[in-house]
Amino acid sequence: MKALKKIFIILVLIVCIVVTGYMLLSYQKFKNIQEQKSIQQCVIEVQNQANYVSYEYISQDLIHATVAIEDRRFYNHGGVDFIGVGRALVSQFSDSFIRSGGSTITQQTVKNLYGLFDGNFLDKGCQMWMAWELESICTKEEILAIYLNIINYGDYNFGIYEASTNYFGVYPSELSLAQATLLAGIPNLPGYYQLSNHYENAKQRQYNVLVCMEQCGYIEENQIDSIYNESVYVNNY
Repeated sequence: MKALKKIFIILVLIVCIVVTGYMLLSYQKFKNIQEQKSIQQCVIEVQNQANYVSYEYISQDLIHATVAIEDRRFYNHGGVDFIGVGRALVSQFSDSFIRSGGSTITQQTVKNLYGLFDGNFLDKGCQMWMAWELESICTKEEILAIYLNIINYGDYNFGIYEASTNYFGVYPSELSLAQATLLAGIPNLPGYYQLSNHYENAKQRQYNVLVCMEQCGYIEENQIDSIYNESVYVNNY
């Protein structure tokens, strides 16, 4: 027993050293990137874009749908959701959970702000530091608005203004629940869910969005099928 206890302590120490080293390296990368361009500068640039849509002019249905499918604990974490990471791992092996990634909306926002799409291990750590920084300077509503204004909705539509007007011919505040739930599923894999040539894929994803919304209490279970079956006009497609 003493030998096993000693081995356990050694393993714990090794893990602590590795994690500490990893966090220090990723923090250094974070600081290097911030010296070139701060998160605050990125935020200001996005908010000054011509087609930027502020939070109060975005459909609440889209906001609810996005939070439900992408990051249901968005309002409860500080940028990184370790519970969500655990749920994402379980979802890879259990049909009881809709398959998802572990990145929060905040992490996805900074990833898109800085173009950190390689997904290497060090970038993941850097995104955590960036997410914590973004949460310290912006409200949850501001973060959601930034995310929805820069995310890829497929068919060369970047941001909710382009997606709403090009797909449906309406402003982001005018999206119906059916339109909002269809759009909310696209950013996960834009090339696979874009409406021009993968409408059926998008519809399957929409059903997952609706199930997640019901689980989060945004809609009732008996609404799922009626919303899913609602005819959605897709402009030019």
